[in-house]
Amino acid sequence: MERLCDLRADRLLILCSSCERRGSYRIDRLRQRFGAHASVLDVYLALTQTCRFQREVGSRTPNVYGMMCRAKLDTTGGPTMAGLPSKT
Repeated sequence: MERLCDLRADRLLILCSSCERRGSYRIDRLRQRFGAHASVLDVYLALTQTCRFQREVGSRTPNVYGMMCRAKLDTTGGPTMAGLPSKT
């Protein structure tokens, strides 16, 4: 799951526990916006860049009391299996 074209789901969910923001994005629209072969990491960084706790990639992490962006990716929907699984 490195590129948008590898995702087999309907939606991409982003949840951040630090700022309590969340978003649900249709993957087909993300493919139109960023391109089908866009990296999931690039899409993640573009969608979370407005988080006030976001830090640059490779920058020093905050101390114990500092806040940082804790946004997580998840997918929902997608192809489902119909019927019972095959035993062959």
